[in-house]
Amino acid sequence: MSKKSLKLKKVEVSRARVLDAAAHIFRERGFVGTTMRAIAQDAGIEAGSIYYHFKSKDELIGAVLDFGITALQGSVTNAVDKLPKYATPKERIKTAINAHVSAIVKYGDYTLAMRRVFGQVPSNVWRKHVKLREEYGDFWHNLLANAQKQGGLRKDIDLTIARLFLLGGLNWTVEWFKPKKHSLEQIAESFASLILEGMKSK
Repeated sequence: MSKKSLKLKKVEVSRARVLDAAAHIFRERGFVGTTMRAIAQDAGIEAGSIYYHFKSKDELIGAVLDFGITALQGSVTNAVDKLPKYATPKERIKTAINAHVSAIVKYGDYTLAMRRVFGQVPSNVWRKHVKLREEYGDFWHNLLANAQKQGGLRKDIDLTIARLFLLGGLNWTVEWFKPKKHSLEQIAESFASLILEGMKSK
């Protein structure tokens, strides 16, 4: 590995460390109660060094929000894309649910930070982030719409409400998940059963 590549790698690792620390502090203190100094301390770097990666707290919270939703969406879409073309709508929904639950637990600080700072971040930061959230929402809407089209869900189900209901429930998993009581697979199976059996076509 060249010196240039090694330097770039160190910069990327340092930036990732700052993002992880920021997600943790924003989760604990909210946007208003968080300082750049506290994030730098949690990341184990000098306070001034944080500005090498992010010019302001607004830019940093924007990066945390965007990473959280991008990592989540990437985990879910990749899992669904790996399914064979002949996979049923039920299999696709179950796979997406499993991947979503796994991702929000894996990126727990980011998930909870998004919830904690809701309504606190500057409007320009939130508007930019909302576009990413809407893209992910569209993915789920299309997933449910395809299931409904093929008879997997009742025709009278409002897909927007179904999507909000499902994602709202899934997102709360990170608050109460305890590995000793339930596996992620069991949780995903329960959610899938609720959606697919509780709202299935007669």
